[in-house]
Amino acid sequence: MTKITIPISKPHLEKDEKNNVLKCLNSGWISSAGKYVQEFEKSFVNYLGKGFGVAVSNGTVAIELALRTFKIGYGDEVIIPNFTYAATINAVINSGAKPVLVDIEKSTWTIDINEIKKKISKKTKAIIPVHVYGQPAKIDEIKSIATKNKIKVIEDCAEALGATYKNRKIGIESDCATFSFFGNKIITTGEGGILVFNDKKNSNLAKVLRNQGQSTNKSFWHTNAGFNFRMTNIQAAIGVAQIKKIKKFISKRKKIFKFYYNNLKINKRIEFLPSNDWSENSYWYYTIIIKNIGQSRRNKLIEILKTYGIETRPGFYPLNSMKPYKKYSQKKYKISSYIGQNSITLPTFYSLEKKQQNYISKILLKIIEK
Repeated sequence: MTKITIPISKPHLEKDEKNNVLKCLNSGWISSAGKYVQEFEKSFVNYLGKGFGVAVSNGTVAIELALRTFKIGYGDEVIIPNFTYAATINAVINSGAKPVLVDIEKSTWTIDINEIKKKISKKTKAIIPVHVYGQPAKIDEIKSIATKNKIKVIEDCAEALGATYKNRKIGIESDCATFSFFGNKIITTGEGGILVFNDKKNSNLAKVLRNQGQSTNKSFWHTNAGFNFRMTNIQAAIGVAQIKKIKKFISKRKKIFKFYYNNLKINKRIEFLPSNDWSENSYWYYTIIIKNIGQSRRNKLIEILKTYGIETRPGFYPLNSMKPYKKYSQKKYKISSYIGQNSITLPTFYSLEKKQQNYISKILLKIIEK
C-alpha cells in the first residue's frame, strides 16, 4: 500500500493550544465545567460581531439542538439541500422531523431558491441552507421566503467560518447558525461545534437542553428532557487559541486556492467553485469538477492519486443516492447529481507547502490529460 505523504487535511496546532490544554489538565477541569467554554463562546461571537453562542460537542448535534430549541420535531418538515454532508440530514431525522430534499443551483452550489418555494407546505417549520464548501447561499432571499411563511432559518455553516455574504460574515443573518470544529475545519477543537442564536432567550434554552435539561438556578433539578451535548473544557481551550489565528488561517487558504486555480485553469475540462461579487468563500476545501468524468472514473482517479502519495476525496454524494435517505427523494436532482458524480476535493490546509501544491497540480493534470 502506497504511503500517503500529502494528506487531504491537517490541523495546525501551536504552543498556545498545547499550553491551554496543559492548564486544563493541571487544573483538573477537563469536562464541561471550567473557564474555557464560556471564554470560547464569547470569543467566537466577538469574531462574528453579534449573536449569542452555545458551544456543543460537535457540529451535527448543533443542528439537532437548534431544531429542538425551536420545538421542531415529529410531524414537521425541514427543507435542506440534496448536496451536503450527511450530518445535515441526520440531525433533522434525529430530531424527529422529516427532511425535504431540494436541488442546488449550479451558479452557487447551494440550495435552489425556486425549489424551496415549491416545497413549502403547512408542515414546513424550517429551512437549513448549507454553505457547502464554504460557498455562501443566498441568505437574503431565503430569509424573505422564511419570513413570508413564518418559518425558521438555521444556517449550516460547518464549512463556512470566515465566509462573507454581501460583506457580512456568514452566521449572523438568521434565527440560528451552526458551526463545526472537526479536525479538518477552518479552526478546530478536535470535535466540537457551536450554535449562534440571534436572541438570548433561545440561547439560554439551548444551554439548558445541552446540559441534560438541568435548571440553571437549582442544582440537579431538571426543567426539560435534555441531552448531553456539552463541549469539554479541553476542547474549548483549543478553540480559544485557534479563534485568535483565524485571519492568518483563512489568508493562507486563500493563497492555496489561488495557486490551484492558476495552475489548473489551463485544462478546460476543469470547472471551479463558483465566484460572484456578492460573496466570498471561506476557503475550506478546494473542490473542482472534472467535466463528465463520471463517478466511476472519478473514484479511479482518487485511487491513482493515492499511488503518488496524494490523498483526495470525492465531492459529497447526493443524499438521495444513498440508501438511508432514498425514501426522502421526490424527484431527479440534476445539479447535485452532476456535481456529486464529477467533483473531487484536493488537499487544503494551513501548512501545505508551495512545492506540495505544485506537485499535486502537476500530477493531477498529468493524469487527466492521459
